[in-house]
Amino acid sequence: MVTIMKKSWYKSKVFVITGASGDIGSEVCRIFAPLHMKMYLLDLPNPRLDELAKEILSLGAESVETFHVDLLNKEQTVDVIAKIGEKEKFIDILFNNAGIGSRCSITNDGTFEDYRKVMAINVDAIWIVLQTAMPFFSRPAPSKKYPNRKEGQLIFSSSAAGKTGVPYMAAYAMSKSAIIALADSIRLEFKMQNHKVDVITSVAAPADTKFYNTPEMVDWIKKYEKQGFLFKFVKAKDIAKRILKASRKHKKEIYTPRWWWLLGFLFVLSHNLIGNLLIKIEKEKITKSAKIIISYN
Repeated sequence: MVTIMKKSWYKSKVFVITGASGDIGSEVCRIFAPLHMKMYLLDLPNPRLDELAKEILSLGAESVETFHVDLLNKEQTVDVIAKIGEKEKFIDILFNNAGIGSRCSITNDGTFEDYRKVMAINVDAIWIVLQTAMPFFSRPAPSKKYPNRKEGQLIFSSSAAGKTGVPYMAAYAMSKSAIIALADSIRLEFKMQNHKVDVITSVAAPADTKFYNTPEMVDWIKKYEKQGFLFKFVKAKDIAKRILKASRKHKKEIYTPRWWWLLGFLFVLSHNLIGNLLIKIEKEKITKSAKIIISYN
């Protein structure tokens, strides 16, 4: 039997999200806003963040506060998370959403500095946020059997790249795989401690976001989507809907679109199936690029 979180549970609870003003982050904020939560939006300084705050307040959030924070700055990150925790005493939902993409790998001259930047934002920053938030994360939900039990939700943005690997995106795929492993480990730890903490990992197919706005990535998209319906780009709003549903239904790992859970099944049958499709896409893109270079010469 699936237990559904009542909407009343969310009222006046504290919701903290990193990367709030991005395509996925902003849609998540919009979909959680009508639940009347106290929402804290963290992101790099940009006008979209303040505009988003006004919007979600109008959509029903109990209160909204923004923080400009660079997750590469450990001291700044720690300071912001600690301020929120000290003010509210509890953080009920912590959504580790911030991240960057990269065409960085070993065989395409990806530098160590490029690799470290991806890992610093996509993985190291999550560790810092979690470590700082733990004294405030989740609030008491005692029972006779477990008097020290706490209740809350951790949400992580991963990617299908963390399940399959992607040619010339090794750093990005590594970071997303690390997020999945981190979430799986923490989920078990909370279970061992008898807490009612949902650890939700969002594993999404490539999404229609600003991540793919460079000429190189736009070309990659065209080749990718030609492979059929399983490779259709998803919308940020659809990912947000899946995350809210996962929150209400206490899910662990969710896929967008839903049928992408087939990734694991297909890997059991043939680890090469999806990998070969990705290689085909990449080869076609390289061939096209070579033709362009020849024509310029």
